Amino acid sequence: MNPMPRSVDELTTDWLQAGLGEATGGATITGFTTEVIGIGEGFMGQLARVRLTYAEDGLSPPRSVIAKFAAAASETLEMARDQNLYQREIGFYRNIGHRAGVPVPTCYFSEIDDESYRFAMLLEDLAPGVPSDQVAGTSRETSREVIEQFATLHAKWWNSEELEGYAWARWLMKEVSMEDGLALFEEGMRQAEETGRFDAYPEIKRLLPLLPPLFKLDPAPPFPFTLTHGDLRSDNIIEPSAEGGRFAIIDWQLSGVGDPVNDITRWLVQSISIEDRRATEQDLLKLYHRRLVEAGVTGFSYRKFINAYKTNLIVVLLLFSMSLDAVDHSSERATALFHQFYARLDAALVDWEIEKTLKLLPYVYPFIRLGLLVRKALGRRA
Repeated sequence: MNPMPRSVDELTTDWLQAGLGEATGGATITGFTTEVIGIGEGFMGQLARVRLTYAEDGLSPPRSVIAKFAAAASETLEMARDQNLYQREIGFYRNIGHRAGVPVPTCYFSEIDDESYRFAMLLEDLAPGVPSDQVAGTSRETSREVIEQFATLHAKWWNSEELEGYAWARWLMKEVSMEDGLALFEEGMRQAEETGRFDAYPEIKRLLPLLPPLFKLDPAPPFPFTLTHGDLRSDNIIEPSAEGGRFAIIDWQLSGVGDPVNDITRWLVQSISIEDRRATEQDLLKLYHRRLVEAGVTGFSYRKFINAYKTNLIVVLLLFSMSLDAVDHSSERATALFHQFYARLDAALVDWEIEKTLKLLPYVYPFIRLGLLVRKALGRRA
């Protein structure tokens, strides 16, 4: 096979033919055109739609595919390497893929160069399905569908020994040391002072000084745990359009072992408008928990779930307080997207009175951590 392309500009007909393999049904690719997509939506890689032409008629090969490559910016590439992000997505499709429990695109090809950390993937093009609009906010109908789908996924992989056996799936929190996390936080605070990044978000700005003590904690692996998406937000949800398409979840670069409630928290405080969250949040939380129980999950009471939800609001706050140097957010859409991230989180922090939880957490977490370790050691499904 020809050398792996590092960007859309390096694609060739021969490489696409070999990469798609049996997916072409034996048809010969004669040419292709490309269109860069995902600007202001995906931040950790390059995406392009590749439209294909074939010599033969009467076959049903894919007429277009999505080509995915590593980020061009060196800072983003290093961040991806540090957190093992590209291996995560490739590992997800190779080991799990359509067994995940939610609809995902087909992966036709994946390869990574461990030395340069460049990779290439060819994925099913889900058009005419379209990404949900995160800036405007996902519809209530799609939001309910996401909650139902992820209750199914989480229940399927609840405390899964198989999942723990995949090297790529190890808990993402352990990919960055607490010392490095504190350094990113301090740099983020320095940047925020210079740029006024949080000036329009008073609750975030007010709570930031309470975060440093959290970096002195030694986080225990989550228990219960499951397969998590890790970046569950509207731009990673494909929904049918008027022209057709199907519901699917894309972009699994942060997938692996994780706290199931983190997916749900990120969805509710990132992907729907403040008004819709306030109107539907309680119903969606109850729906998610009910579906877990119906799928056979035990030992995870609604009270535990809500406490975990509050804690994960703090986790999201920590995430957005970090330095953004390695993330390209220069496009107009990215600017609008981050505004919605901050504004929606700011409102949720107020609504859930997270200051109380945040002040208590450094004192109670050692006991929480001990409980997590004991429950996991005993193998209790809690």
